[in-house]
Amino acid sequence: MLRTLVQVVDNGHQEGKHVSICGEMAGDPAAIVLLLGMGFDSLSMNAPSIGRARWIIRHFTKKKSAKLLHEVLGMESAVMIRCHMELALERAGLGNLVRAGR
Repeated sequence: MLRTLVQVVDNGHQEGKHVSICGEMAGDPAAIVLLLGMGFDSLSMNAPSIGRARWIIRHFTKKKSAKLLHEVLGMESAVMIRCHMELALERAGLGNLVRAGR
């Protein structure tokens, strides 16, 4: 799925189009980092997720997000990817965004 999203962004940008994503994934803290790395131009999510998204966007550069995306594209399971991304959020001081009881 991640490779498909990368392809959608790349193809859209090649055509000079603004590429956005809407839904649960756009509001998921671990996914937001990957979506930034993919180059999405905008994320649309429910209102309660906006504050978390802003914190993440402020703490991850596009370069750092792209590096994490590259790392997870080589992983074989969703569980491995989720753990890797949660660890990245922990290391950035944002672990409270993925822990139970957020």
